[in-house]
Amino acid sequence: MKKKILIAGIGNSFRSDDKAGLLVCDLVSDALTGTPFNSLLDIKKLSGEGAELIDQWEGYESVYIADASQVSGNPGKVTRIDASTTPLQSDYFHYSSHNFSLAEAVELARHINKLPAKLVVFAVEGVNFGYGVELSFEVQVSCMNIARNILNEIFYKPERINSLF
Repeated sequence: MKKKILIAGIGNSFRSDDKAGLLVCDLVSDALTGTPFNSLLDIKKLSGEGAELIDQWEGYESVYIADASQVSGNPGKVTRIDASTTPLQSDYFHYSSHNFSLAEAVELARHINKLPAKLVVFAVEGVNFGYGVELSFEVQVSCMNIARNILNEIFYKPERINSLF
């Protein structure tokens, strides 16, 4: 039986700020280590290919995705999108090498009734997507904020906590 909540980080560890989603997964995992909440959700690091995303979120009630977004002059800017009710801009996540992007996966899943009841995307604007392993300072700080926001959305509601146990 699958868990109710999935936190998925999208990225490439060797493309600088593109690994933002992976860092969010690490931060959430670290925050939950040793707590009873760790057993209530799954945390997955994914490449971001659309077909993989649809397959991985199948069976979950709530999915939170963290990913880097296109460069538009606001390094570290975080955008929260409720993708269960709002379409994703098709070019917003096309900065990388994904053939079938997050936005396309969400819209296809919506069309074929494979979208989770709740799908929230946190996108952080990157600065550098070249080869390398270092994240920009702005993206690192934003990843900490995204991890905190995800945990707040999941656990900082008494009625939500009661429904998990």
